[in-house]
Amino acid sequence: MLSSRSGRFRLRLLPRIIVFATVAYVLSWISGFPLQYDDEELPPSAQRPKPSLEPFPVEPDKLVVTVKTTAVDAFAKVPPMIVMTDGRYHDNLLFMGDLHMDVGIWHIFDVLDRYDRTFLDKTPEMERYRRQLDYARRSIPLSTIREEDATEEKEALRKLDKYKILRMLEKAWEMRPERKWYVFMDDDTYLARSNLLSWLGQFDNEKPVFFANPPSETVEPFAMGGSTIILSVQAMRSLFVDHEKLIPRWDSRLQARSSALDVIGTVLATETTLKMNNTWPSITGFNPNTIPYGPGMWCELMIAMHSVPSDLASDVFRFQRDREEFQHVRDPLSYADLWLHFMQPENLDKERDDWDNLSSGSDNAHWNILFEGVDKENNANRNQEPRAASGEESWESCRNSCNNSDFCVQWSYSSTEEPNYNLNPPTKCHLSRSMRFGSHVAPGREDQTTWTSGWRKDRFQAWAKQQRCKEQQN
Repeated sequence: MLSSRSGRFRLRLLPRIIVFATVAYVLSWISGFPLQYDDEELPPSAQRPKPSLEPFPVEPDKLVVTVKTTAVDAFAKVPPMIVMTDGRYHDNLLFMGDLHMDVGIWHIFDVLDRYDRTFLDKTPEMERYRRQLDYARRSIPLSTIREEDATEEKEALRKLDKYKILRMLEKAWEMRPERKWYVFMDDDTYLARSNLLSWLGQFDNEKPVFFANPPSETVEPFAMGGSTIILSVQAMRSLFVDHEKLIPRWDSRLQARSSALDVIGTVLATETTLKMNNTWPSITGFNPNTIPYGPGMWCELMIAMHSVPSDLASDVFRFQRDREEFQHVRDPLSYADLWLHFMQPENLDKERDDWDNLSSGSDNAHWNILFEGVDKENNANRNQEPRAASGEESWESCRNSCNNSDFCVQWSYSSTEEPNYNLNPPTKCHLSRSMRFGSHVAPGREDQTTWTSGWRKDRFQAWAKQQRCKEQQN
């Protein structure tokens, strides 16, 4: 009797077990559905690029960052850079310049004091440095040494930079030898360290490597490169271990070089046959307000931006910190991310007076739209590009010209004819295939050029939504 009841119990239980197992299987199957389509399920044109960064970034203590500053700028530019550098990177952060100074607890090393007095006295390009030492000895405010003309001041500092660069490398090697990577940058450069550490993980530091993105007087987009230099430990060894006393041998040859980057590039090419690897667009002279947003830069990671004002650098720092520490975003910061944070919230639906959105700049020549009637005989490389009607009569005509050109995403109108730095003749109307924010241009004298600028943000956003380089653009 007992066995009969047990058998009936097992028979009643069996269907329940089958139902439970079936439900569990279905649930596990459904849970396996992707929350979104895998790239392999999308057409090739809609698939996201594969991640380009290795999962093993360089350890922070294996990266040395040396910042070049000047006696006249140190107190204004060094403190913000220290504040905007995570404390875990401070041990390998060095400041070097043209006068021994202390900014709080941070010492700025004078790398020009490595030249002997005879060399300093007989070298004309060292006149600024000699005068600076004299002012410091006599307690004359160093701010008074600055040239009134901005171009002359820039030229004076450019000359000193040629004599700084090799001594900076030498000093960094002495203070932090045998690290994996060495970065040398200006005091107005924003460095995205997490991106840099991940990006460098792709390369073998035991091979001689030289990264830079040279500034240039050309109109090509890579011209805006800043002066950030990255060297592997093996490249540094080639200068300071394999070639002892190499640096002094170049002292007499520095005057003939055009810039600090020309110096280091020539020395490496001559002494080690090491050539520069260009890093455009990840290292750039643009900042969030001047970046030409569009194809070619959109999905690229940002490693360093040159000529970034401190207030804007602070905004980038806070944005990067928030996404990494609080939002736990692990994707590398890209130019698309900068657009979404800095440009998308801006109200660009109405034109702005006294505003230059940089449509006509020399660094925008690559994206400037050619007008109808431009001589095709001399412009074979751009013959296939769409043309736009000239809008010279007024800013309204210029706006209409942009609206009628499918590829135009912004325009600017100048009160006087200005060059486009391309095959267009000087013009008042400037149309662009890239979107840039630009800045306010205060009206001045009556004979001064004034600007009106406008954007087709709706057109650009429609393009941006089609890009699949990361989740934020879906």
